[in-house]
Amino acid sequence: MLPILHQSYWRDEAFSILLSSNNLKDIFWLTLKDVHPPLYYFLLHFWIKLFGDAEYITRTLSLLFHFLLALTCFFIIKHLLKNWRVAILGSLAIFLNPFLLEYAFEARSYTLFGLLVAVSTLLYLKKRYLLTSTFLTLSLLTHNFAVFFFAGFITHWLVVNHQRLKQKLWQSLILFTLPILSFIGWLQVLWNQWVKVAEGFWIETQSSSIFVDAFRNFFQGSLDYPSKDMLYNLTLILVFLTGAYWLIKAVKTDQQSKPNPSSILVYLFSLPFLSVYIISAFWVSIYHERFLLPILPMFIIWAVYSLYKLSSLKPSFTYLIFAFSIAYLLFNLQSAEEILRKTTKPAINYGIDQILTTAQDGDVIVPENNLNFLETKYYVQRSGKNISVYAYSEKGLDEIPFYIGKILFNPEDIITQYPENTNIWIITPDGGYYLK
Repeated sequence: MLPILHQSYWRDEAFSILLSSNNLKDIFWLTLKDVHPPLYYFLLHFWIKLFGDAEYITRTLSLLFHFLLALTCFFIIKHLLKNWRVAILGSLAIFLNPFLLEYAFEARSYTLFGLLVAVSTLLYLKKRYLLTSTFLTLSLLTHNFAVFFFAGFITHWLVVNHQRLKQKLWQSLILFTLPILSFIGWLQVLWNQWVKVAEGFWIETQSSSIFVDAFRNFFQGSLDYPSKDMLYNLTLILVFLTGAYWLIKAVKTDQQSKPNPSSILVYLFSLPFLSVYIISAFWVSIYHERFLLPILPMFIIWAVYSLYKLSSLKPSFTYLIFAFSIAYLLFNLQSAEEILRKTTKPAINYGIDQILTTAQDGDVIVPENNLNFLETKYYVQRSGKNISVYAYSEKGLDEIPFYIGKILFNPEDIITQYPENTNIWIITPDGGYYLK
C-alpha cells in the first residue's frame, strides 16, 4: 500500500470529486463560475462512473496521465536525437522527478495539463498540425494557463517562419484556427475569472526570488526527504553542463545558422514562466509552480538534448555526463521511493470516521476552518450517515472566498450561528476533532 495514494483528500481534491460527481451539463455551468475549464472534470466524471470515487481510484487517473507524459517525452527525445537509449534515460528523469511525481498522485488537472502540452509539442515537431491544433485546444479546455503555452507555440512559429509567412499561411490556419476559436469562445469567462482573481486571491505577492525558488521546487518537490539536497546539487551540475554546451556552440563561428529543432522547448519553458512572473509582479499574483507544471518536462527534455549534443561536440565530456546522469537518476529513484511512502495530507477522513462512530442522527459537524468544508462534506456524504455538515460564516455565503471552491457551497450549507440543543462536532484542519 502506498500512503501517498490512499491518504485523505485535501480541499482541492475534494472539490474535484464533488464537482465531477455532477452530470456533464452541471459540471460545465459550474466551471463557468470557477477558475478552471471543465475538461479534466469531464474525464474524472466518467472515471468515477466506471470505477468509483475512492482515493486510490481517482488518483490513479492522474497516475495514468503521468505514465503517458513520460512516454510522450520519450518519443519527443527520440525524435530530436534519434537515440532510443538516451530517450529512455530522459523519460525516466521525467517519470521519477519529485515535483511531477507529487502531482501524479493528486486528483487534480495538472498532470493532464502537462500531458496535453507534451503531446502538442511532439505533434508540432512531427509537423502534424491538425492534431497539434486539436491537443492545443484540449489544453486550453483543461487549464487557463494553457494560454501562455499557446502563446509560446505562436511565437515560435512566427520567429521560425517569419520570412515565409505567405507560403506557410495554410499551415498556420490549420495549426492555430481551432485553438484561437476555442480561446475566443472562452475569453469572456476567462476575463471574468481573472477579474475575480484580481479582487483577492490566496497567492502572496511575488518577487524575482521565484526564479531560484521555482528551480528548487521543480527539481526537489515540496516535500522533505533525506536525499533532496544531494539531488539538487546533481541537478545544478547537469544544468551547468547544459549551459556549457550552448556557450561552446555560440563561440564556434563555423556553425551554420539554421533552425534548431529544440528551440520550441525553450519557448515553452521560458515564455510562460516570464509571462506569469510579469503579471504577478505588476498586476496580480497568480504564480504557483503547479500551474506551470508543463514547463518542467520541456526543460528536462531540452537539458537532455543539450547534454547529448555536448557529448557529441566534446567527446571527452561523455563519461562525465554519463556518470552524473546515472547518479542523478539513482537519486531520483531514491527520492521517489521516499516520497511514495509519505503521507502528506491531513487525515480529515480519520477524524470524520472517529466522529461518525460516536455521533447520533441529527448531530452536526462543522469544520473549524471553512477551507476544510468540502472534504468534510464529501466524507460524511460517503458514509451515508444522517449527519449534517455546515460551514460557519457570520456574514453568510458572501463571506466565503471564491477560491476555496465556493461554487460548491450551497446557501443551505452555511450557518451564521451555531444551532442549539444538538451536538456540534468540530473537525480541525489537522484531522483532529472535538465536541463544541
